[in-house]
Amino acid sequence: MTRKGVGWILAFALLVVLFTYESPDRSSWTAWSLPLTGTVIAIDPGHGGKDGGATSSSGDVVEKEVTLAISMYLRDFLQQSGAFVIMTREEDKDLASPEADRAKKRKSEDIRNRVKLVNDSSPDFLVSIHVNSIPSPKWSGAQTFYSPTFKKSGEVSYLIQDEIKRVLGNTDRVPSKTNNVFLIREVNCPAVLVEVGFVSNTEEAKRLQSTEYQKAMANAIYQGILRQYSGEKAPIAP
Repeated sequence: MTRKGVGWILAFALLVVLFTYESPDRSSWTAWSLPLTGTVIAIDPGHGGKDGGATSSSGDVVEKEVTLAISMYLRDFLQQSGAFVIMTREEDKDLASPEADRAKKRKSEDIRNRVKLVNDSSPDFLVSIHVNSIPSPKWSGAQTFYSPTFKKSGEVSYLIQDEIKRVLGNTDRVPSKTNNVFLIREVNCPAVLVEVGFVSNTEEAKRLQSTEYQKAMANAIYQGILRQYSGEKAPIAP
């Protein structure tokens, strides 16, 4: 047989292989590499715009900036795992109308609009990011809060707190059940509020301002969510 004839036979054999080859089930690849595919998660970076939130004694660390930075890192982590992410804000603004000038009216309108945005989007879960502050500078450490309306809220709250302890190693706080936080109480889905640290504590305020801490906190929250959505059962915090 001539060299040309051999070439035609090899080409034909290759075509047979290409048309008869069955590719592996890609759904298993998706489930493995994108564990949050099909999950809708809302992220609420606290404050924004005229409402700066808590501020460090030096004035250098502002809550609205810290919450947005951590939320954006968290958004990226979740999207990389296949989740569809809804943000209540992605820039320095609140959700109140321009006409709402009085502080109390503006705050009330802002928080109600956040609730409406979340409920209209029907997410599977909401995480709201805030920064803590009290008059005494001695207190520190991140803490999660949840409403008892949904059992899942307590479960995710526990897992996020556990991951914060593991990843950051700078808190011994435990999740806290509350009915006093309007946002996580009024939304129609499981929700957790994460106070990522005390801006009133000088050392913690410095950490809150650092990119490394912000990414580590976002990763801890992400890992906690991932543990719950991977099927891990967690005890509800007291």
